[in-house]
Amino acid sequence: MPGALHGIKILEFTQIVAGPFGGMLLADMGADIIKIEPLNGEPWRLHNQIIPLESKAYIALNRGKKSLPLNLNHPEAMGIVKQLIKEIDVVIVNARPDVPTKLGTDYETLSNINPKLIYCDNTAFGRSGPDRNRPGYDIVVQAISGLLAADNKLENGVPQQVSATPVADYATGIAIAWSVCAALFARERSGKGQKIDTTLLSTALSIQGSFMEMEDYEKEERLEFLNTLESLRQAETPYSVMLDQQKHLAGSTTGFRIYYTTYQTSNGVIAVGCLSEHLRKKAATVIGIKDPRFEGGYSPNDSHTLEQIEELYETAKEIIKSRSTEEWLFKFDKAGVPAGPVKFVQEMLDDEQVKANDMVVEVQHSAAGKIRMAGPMVKMSETPLQINSASPSLGEHTELILDSLGYTEQDISKLRRNGVIR
Repeated sequence: MPGALHGIKILEFTQIVAGPFGGMLLADMGADIIKIEPLNGEPWRLHNQIIPLESKAYIALNRGKKSLPLNLNHPEAMGIVKQLIKEIDVVIVNARPDVPTKLGTDYETLSNINPKLIYCDNTAFGRSGPDRNRPGYDIVVQAISGLLAADNKLENGVPQQVSATPVADYATGIAIAWSVCAALFARERSGKGQKIDTTLLSTALSIQGSFMEMEDYEKEERLEFLNTLESLRQAETPYSVMLDQQKHLAGSTTGFRIYYTTYQTSNGVIAVGCLSEHLRKKAATVIGIKDPRFEGGYSPNDSHTLEQIEELYETAKEIIKSRSTEEWLFKFDKAGVPAGPVKFVQEMLDDEQVKANDMVVEVQHSAAGKIRMAGPMVKMSETPLQINSASPSLGEHTELILDSLGYTEQDISKLRRNGVIR
C-alpha cells in the first residue's frame, strides 16, 4: 500500500539537522523528495566523513531522498529550479532569512510560479526582531531560550549544552513535518498554498513547560528574580550564583528526585520515574524506605522534614546500590513501578523490544553498503510508512532528474562543464 503522502513532491533547500530531519519524516510517509545541495555537498555530508562525501550524520537524516547538486549562484541553476517548481507541492528551506531572497528561492518568487506551493521556511529566530539575521545553531538557541540554564549542568562554572542530541533541531524537524502535513490537508480543502514559518527558538520555548507566567501566582516572583539577575550581572557575579537564584525560584526538587531519577545498582544503573503519589508510595515500599510525606502531617516548609527527605535520598541510593539491576527491575515490575535500565544506544540495534516492534530497518547505501538504522517514528495501518532508499550519494540522481525535465545528454554535459551541476 502507498504511504499517506504518495504522489507529493517536495524540494528541499536544507542542511545540517532540522530541515533534513523534517524532510526525511515526510519521505518515510511516501513523499518524493529532491534535495538541492551545493556542488561539494552540504556541510553535514562533510562532517566526520566515514568515506569520501559520506558521514553517519548525513546518512541518518536524508534517507528516501534524491540528490541534485546545483550552483544556485548560476542563472542556469535557477532555471532548473524554476522548472522543477511547476510540479512541486512543498518547498522546505532552512537558512538565514536573507539567503533565499538573494538566491531567488524565497516564497514570493517561487509561489508566483506555483500559487499552490506550500513553502516551509525554517530560521533560527524568525524573520522579525533584532536577532532575525543572526545565524543560529542548536547550542546558540539552547543558550538564548533558557534550555541551558534549565538543565543545571555546570562545568568550570558555566552551563553545558544538552549534548546527547540537538533537541531544538530535532524537535523543529518534527514541527516542520507536522505543519507541512497540516498545510497539505488545508490545501485539499481550499486549493490554496501557503507559507509556513518554523523557528528553532519557538520550538525550544514550546518544549519548556516552565516557559509561562501565571498572573495571580508567580508574576511578582519572576519580576523580582529578573531584578536580582540584572543586579548580579552588573556586579559581574559568577554564573553559578545566578543559577542558584533561579533554583531558589523553582523551589526544592530533592523530594521529587527520589522517585524520578537514576540510581547506581551493584552492576549498572537504573532509572525510576514516578509522576504520581500512588506510584511514589509503591516505589518507597519496594525500596524499603519510610517517607514522612506519606505518614501525614507533612509540611513542605518544615526544615526538619526537608532534612529527613534529603537523608532519605541518600539512604535510597545506598539500598539500591546493594543489589543488581536485574533484581531491582524484577521488584519494580512486579509492583508496577515505572523503571528501566540505563543502556547505550549501541545496544538498541539488537534490543528485543526494539526488534519486536520493527523499530530498526535495513537499507542498502550506494557507497556505504548495508546500514541498519532507526525506522519510521510511527505506524499507520492503511497508509504504512516505509523506507524506500538510503540517503543519496552526492549527485546520484542528477541525470535522472534533469532527464525528467527534458534535458538531453549534451545539455547535461554542458551544464557540468559550466559548473552548474556536479
